[in-house]
Amino acid sequence: MEQINWQQLSRQLADWRAAIHRYPELSHQERVTTDYIIRQLSPFGALEISCPAATGVVVRLRGAHPGRTLAFRADIDALPVEEKTGLACASTRPGLMHACGHDMHTAMLMGAASVLAQQQASIHGEILFIFQRGEEMSPGGAKELVASGVLAGAEMFFALHVLPSLPCGTLALKRGIATANRDTFNISIQGRGGHSAMPHLTLDPLIAATQAVQALQSIVAREIDPRESAVISVCSLICGDGTTAAIPNEARLCGTTRTFTPEVRAQIKAAIARIVQGVAQAHRCQARVIFDEWDYSAIINDDRLCDIASAAARSLGAFYAQSAPAFVGEDFSEYQAIAPVCFAWLGVANGEGEQPALHNSFFNPCEDALLHGTRYYLALARKLVMS
Repeated sequence: MEQINWQQLSRQLADWRAAIHRYPELSHQERVTTDYIIRQLSPFGALEISCPAATGVVVRLRGAHPGRTLAFRADIDALPVEEKTGLACASTRPGLMHACGHDMHTAMLMGAASVLAQQQASIHGEILFIFQRGEEMSPGGAKELVASGVLAGAEMFFALHVLPSLPCGTLALKRGIATANRDTFNISIQGRGGHSAMPHLTLDPLIAATQAVQALQSIVAREIDPRESAVISVCSLICGDGTTAAIPNEARLCGTTRTFTPEVRAQIKAAIARIVQGVAQAHRCQARVIFDEWDYSAIINDDRLCDIASAAARSLGAFYAQSAPAFVGEDFSEYQAIAPVCFAWLGVANGEGEQPALHNSFFNPCEDALLHGTRYYLALARKLVMS
């Protein structure tokens, strides 16, 4: 590790991130990104590159000595967000953007793979570098990778996610429950449309939908134990086509719930169905509430891996213990079916003051964090599989 040219690596990371950022691709459509990762890592002959799905890459590095199998994961997909940063490397695809930092995640893991490929003689065991597709869209790419068996034998999984609310380069870690259960819902309220001048002849689904949105907010306030935590967010209401003289036939709502326990997760889903049906019935409409058959479960960070990750982060001089779990949903939780996991946050605040959040059109992470993230992976590798 001492012979690494950190300045050169930092420039390389920035170049990789910029190339990926310019061409964002939606979940399960990451063909250009997949090809780019393969082209950039192929010159490192020690890396065994495979594509177990239509997109995404799994890279295996076999050390010169027997030992354990360590896995690192980065996600590679982007979001349907219009970029407004004005950066030189801004998205070239209208309506698409790497607004959640997956371009950063990918570049950092490419950096770790490129460095460790040159340290093969010192590695005891194997390292898997997972460039996973489709994290943003349920059911996510992790589920299929786990089911495929390609990751069998991995004994521990680590991942980083950028966070603009933390100082650039800071590493944060929450023991135990680290992220939330996520459940996505789609609601259809069917009424009877008609002329806006004769509303008494209609069954207005918009009135029912707006009242349902308000009523759903009472679930957390009045049905969930105050000692528990939960969020219900209605993120979209679609009704009508812009016509000002016609009441539509249907209103649609969609959103997500976030919870930390199976009991509260089930309680909220049942309450949403009950309240929506009741509100619709009160307005003589019909309602259908559908939850995705499968969604993301909470990440439970392993204590032993947290000890190792904390030590690695402290060795870089930028660590603090996170006191509360995040309400985000993350399919990194799927890897728990194979082995213990450890999920950490990497600060990417760009200067002082309020920062554009994840999934925001103006999201602009500090690129200096790229080297911090790569060094974190290298520190983990040194502690776990290197002599």
